[in-house]
Amino acid sequence: MTEKEVLQKKLEELQKEYSKTKHNKATNVHLGILRAKIASTKKKMVERKSKKGRGFAVKKTGDATVTLVGFPNAGKSSLQKLLTSVDSKVADYAFTTLDAIPGMLRYNGASIQIFDLPGLIEGAHMGKGGGAQIASTIRVADLLVFVIDSGNPQNLYTLIKELNDLGIHAGRRRPEIRVERKNSGGIVVENPGHKVPDKQSVAKVLNEFGVYNCLVHFLSDSSEDELIDCLAENDAYIDALVALNKIDVNGSYMQVKAEIEGVTGMQVIPISALKKLNIEELKSGIFKALHLSRIYLKPKDKDPDYSRPLIVREGSTVVEVAKKLHSDLVKSLKYAYVTGKSVKFRGQKVGKEHVLADEDILTMVHQNN
Repeated sequence: MTEKEVLQKKLEELQKEYSKTKHNKATNVHLGILRAKIASTKKKMVERKSKKGRGFAVKKTGDATVTLVGFPNAGKSSLQKLLTSVDSKVADYAFTTLDAIPGMLRYNGASIQIFDLPGLIEGAHMGKGGGAQIASTIRVADLLVFVIDSGNPQNLYTLIKELNDLGIHAGRRRPEIRVERKNSGGIVVENPGHKVPDKQSVAKVLNEFGVYNCLVHFLSDSSEDELIDCLAENDAYIDALVALNKIDVNGSYMQVKAEIEGVTGMQVIPISALKKLNIEELKSGIFKALHLSRIYLKPKDKDPDYSRPLIVREGSTVVEVAKKLHSDLVKSLKYAYVTGKSVKFRGQKVGKEHVLADEDILTMVHQNN
């Protein structure tokens, strides 16, 4: 039996078991496990199929990577051209983009790589329209920008479902669950005031994964499905926002914006790629959603270099900045002087683990200084 036949047989057995299982409180956990196994098997089938076709060779560059996600003809190529000046083919019909096209957005001193991908279609999670190749590129992104026709907002919910079926959760934070395996002692649940499944349900999920002794730390509100995702360890959680396109032809776009924000919790930025409306607002939204910080380096007895900020992740420490500059600097780093939002006064002396804020001015002191 070939690998394809083995996977197909396994999928059919799982789907048959799922359809025969009654949906009630007692079977919720088992059904959740079955859903996870079905999704995992489908993913393997799609990945196997995609290996025979042409994939997208993606190399991450710059300070962060963004992918534009949408249905064919949503306006992704036109938008990428406005954001990055990439001269990709643009036409008013579907399937213009047939490959992963990179471009670079320069904003606030940051170099933000933006990919225009072929449009996803319904059934992408089963490999239709090159769904597996597209998903593999989406997974490397730091941020997803859904490009949605304001006249067809339901497309967003279809895209979110397709990505969920591919193991990609857009606009959702990874549940803060830590499973510390033990050799004995059974299952112990630590829940400091968060809304989580009861201990019996937690134990059932863990037992399904062959875990009988562990300490489970719930550090945020979590569901059974999220515990399953955590144990399966194959899902991606990526920040996302929505570029609501073609507002020049839809006078009720503000109602659509309010609905999407209410349902998904994602930020919605109305734009028109054709009329070049609100493009600067979108650039600003992308920068903020990436949680980037600008750090201005100030050599001792010299002025800060405001023209070339160092771009780091929000919440970076002094030692992490040193590491980004050069690994050797970490070894010799003693302390630093900081002026900005993260300190109480100008030129405050801080330790290596001090957390920096956006637009802080930093002077590092090394052992040989």
